[in-house]
Amino acid sequence: MRVLARAVAIGLLASRALSAQDVVVTSGGERNSGAFIREAMSQRHVVFAGAGKLELPRDSTVSSTVLVIGRDAYVASKVQGNVVVVGGNLFLRPGVDISGHAVAIGGTVTNTTLGHVGGRIESYRDDLYDVKPTATGYALAYRPVVDPRVIPLLRPSGIYGILIPTYDRVDGLSLPIGALATLAGGAIEVEPTVTYRSRLGAFDPDVAVRIQPDRPVHFEGRVGRDTRTNDKWIYGDLLNSALSFFAGSDIRNYFRSDVAEGRVFALTTSAARSIEPFVGARYEKVSGITAAGNVYSVLGRHDDDRMARPNPFVASGNIGSVLAGAEMFDTSGVVTSRLRAEMEQSFTTVTGTSNFFQLTFDGKIGFPTFRTQRLAIHAHAVATPAKNVSAARYAYVGGSGTMPNLDNLQVGGDELLFVDSRYTIPLDMITLPIPVTPTVTLRDVLGSAGVDGLPALHHAIGIGLGVSVLRVDYTRDVTGRGAHKNKFSFGVSLF
Repeated sequence: MRVLARAVAIGLLASRALSAQDVVVTSGGERNSGAFIREAMSQRHVVFAGAGKLELPRDSTVSSTVLVIGRDAYVASKVQGNVVVVGGNLFLRPGVDISGHAVAIGGTVTNTTLGHVGGRIESYRDDLYDVKPTATGYALAYRPVVDPRVIPLLRPSGIYGILIPTYDRVDGLSLPIGALATLAGGAIEVEPTVTYRSRLGAFDPDVAVRIQPDRPVHFEGRVGRDTRTNDKWIYGDLLNSALSFFAGSDIRNYFRSDVAEGRVFALTTSAARSIEPFVGARYEKVSGITAAGNVYSVLGRHDDDRMARPNPFVASGNIGSVLAGAEMFDTSGVVTSRLRAEMEQSFTTVTGTSNFFQLTFDGKIGFPTFRTQRLAIHAHAVATPAKNVSAARYAYVGGSGTMPNLDNLQVGGDELLFVDSRYTIPLDMITLPIPVTPTVTLRDVLGSAGVDGLPALHHAIGIGLGVSVLRVDYTRDVTGRGAHKNKFSFGVSLF
């Protein structure tokens, strides 16, 4: 009955929105924010306008893009398209599943680690649009800043100057504190920060510069001291920090870097598709960093495969390179995809290693199959034709997030291939006392990594039972070459 009531509620909301579907951007359409509105209108969509907050609850589905005008939106449902809020905030709640983008214009997107967004998450807080009702819907006109002096020259970053902290086995707690300087009426942003790293007792300075940040063509650069990793593609910062603190399972390798880098981006959007190519350069001094198991965690603090896992050695030296690549999102149909490719060509490298060309690819694609069932595929690949490449350009697989039958980041190198296919079957016939639907997931995963070549692939198959983002999984190593023939695991899944 609860599920039926929620479905009826969504149906009533949609029926109220159908009478005002035409939304026209009369000015500001050339801005990134305006492009998202035009993209939403080019898709099959529903408009929710009015006063009071909009709630899209769990176990409800909206089979189109959602455009919200002049109100806050609280979304925990499944949305087969984009969610764009104009003149309000977008609050993503646990269980949310958005196949496309999550965008707040004139407001902020509040994210959740217990949900999934297939596309971009963007907040355009300073882009304001005046809303005017028309005979067929609404007209949106961008409201430029009348007096640039109303933009503070200097203000704290984040919340009172504190940015989102992270936690890992090499830095311990990383707490960034910064300020934001806005120049030329918002056309230039300079953000100096200092990050305290508790294990190292270090204060790492960093200065980020953004030019025309709200325009399709914009520049982003930074100079600073950092702890870098090539393994962010496995888990995001918040989830990796939580796993490190509570389970002692840090799914990243690290090296230290004094870095100066910059990129020029050029975003193009059209009819539910966006592509953002970039070119740039990076110059950095790299060095290794130890991991000695002296960072606190609730579990696994002294485990050699968890918080005490040694960090691979990275020889000290300078790497200078040019960069090029692109990121693409496509939410135009039932098939949704995100693809990112980056090419790096070095012109100087660490003494004793060779200059290199490296291509890194990461992509996700998902589509519905039968009824509410869905197939999703995630692929990650690294190709480096050169020999004797610096270990600062190695990538790794193994453990939670990639191949459970291997130890954490057991194999790595300058060549990597990983393909994870998951077929999700919601158990709609089961009613729980909480508003979630349990799911069964069938999994097939292939992967390997090595130096100067790709070794034989590891292959595993598995089955999992999940409630919301909590999962219990069983995985069996088909090839018999993994560290664990059979693996049971419990955790969270944001696939």
